[in-house]
Amino acid sequence: MKRRKGKNALPPFVPLTWDMLNGLAYKNLPASAAKGLPYFLGKVKRRYDDPERYSDVFHFPYSEGKRLGFALATFSKVIQDLVRFGFVDPVDKGGLRSDCKSYNLFKLSRRWESYPTSHFEPLEWRCFIPKPR
Repeated sequence: MKRRKGKNALPPFVPLTWDMLNGLAYKNLPASAAKGLPYFLGKVKRRYDDPERYSDVFHFPYSEGKRLGFALATFSKVIQDLVRFGFVDPVDKGGLRSDCKSYNLFKLSRRWESYPTSHFEPLEWRCFIPKPR
């Protein structure tokens, strides 16, 4: 596919596929998490069909969530819901650790595709244990 430049070029966008929009996980996702999902999907700067898309690790600090219009408590709930419904997997928890600060690290997940079957692997953000430093 050739990229067009100039007046006819498409602006940057985040793809939400029909499979994702029609999946039970997205339909059961709370409204605030559904509004936050495109921001998480947009963090990975790879093509949608790139197999490496789901192995890229990214950070999403609370300050950025606040800048996007989410209250801190709401953004915390967005993270919990996206992990619970299988759209995002935690890699490492951030926060204040000894003398330095660190961010929460995530990667995109395809667990939502098997929601709510017996093959779905449940994961809770609150129960996730960070890597030892």
